[in-house]
Amino acid sequence: MKTYDMIQILRRLAFGATLLAAAALLPACDDDPAAPDEELTTDPGTSVQPETLRYINYNILEGMKEDKAQNFDNFVAWVKEKDPDIMALCECNKFTEESLTALANRYGHPYAILCKETGYPVGLTSKYPIELRNRLLEDVPLWHGALHLRIKDINVVVLHLYPFGTYPNGQGAAGTGDAYRDTEINCILDSTIRRYPVEPLWLMSGDFNSYSPKDADVMPANTYYQTHTTVLRSGYSDALRDRHSQFFHTVPTAYSSEDGSARRRIDYIYASQAVMREITYSGVIYDEFTATHSDHYPVMIEFRHYPSGK
Repeated sequence: MKTYDMIQILRRLAFGATLLAAAALLPACDDDPAAPDEELTTDPGTSVQPETLRYINYNILEGMKEDKAQNFDNFVAWVKEKDPDIMALCECNKFTEESLTALANRYGHPYAILCKETGYPVGLTSKYPIELRNRLLEDVPLWHGALHLRIKDINVVVLHLYPFGTYPNGQGAAGTGDAYRDTEINCILDSTIRRYPVEPLWLMSGDFNSYSPKDADVMPANTYYQTHTTVLRSGYSDALRDRHSQFFHTVPTAYSSEDGSARRRIDYIYASQAVMREITYSGVIYDEFTATHSDHYPVMIEFRHYPSGK
């Protein structure tokens, strides 16, 4: 072999060895398609450590009337066991803001607020201070009212949509309850997430008295989905069904019916994308207490939150 050819071979071998050494320094690729989703976070890029917040939405059936004779002792014990940081409530009947705050203090929430003190009000209790941004009441028009609150730097909307199948005050065949709920949800969205589009952290929960297209696999073919389609198009994700292929019902409970064929989901927690990426758990709470003390099961999520100091 000629000297020139030998030199060329040695050069190629040296170049190949250099490439192998450089490749060894590169980070390995993860073949798991789910891995990138696990890494998505709203970490502000500082040394701030995230906290985990637990949020429960619960329709408590006319002011937790099934536990009123027991001075709400069973309810208080149940909330203490679940230990939510924030608890959104529907049907806070016969509570005043003062009496709701007194009850909440018993389970470790020093802060509480109601949208009103008549009818079927929504409310919220919290371990952390609550900033009231807006009370949306009947003249908006909302049948039960809604709350727009801020806790830490998170916008929280609590609602209870119109519960009946026909439009109020009689509007003929075209005046359906679905149409009224569509009016209500657009009013709420216009006053909240659409009004403050640059604010990233949003939760919206409550008794929607309506059905989501996410549950179309278990619902009748002619089910009306427009109310929730509007929500999903506004920037919210379904904190339960967008994380689970399994269907979870929120009504009925054993309190109201044992008919499994009637299982439906009308209680929801919606989250903006910035919150959705941080959710570590979502589910419906099925236990002995929730089966017997309301006609709705509560929904719960846990999510990481990076304190902003606000």
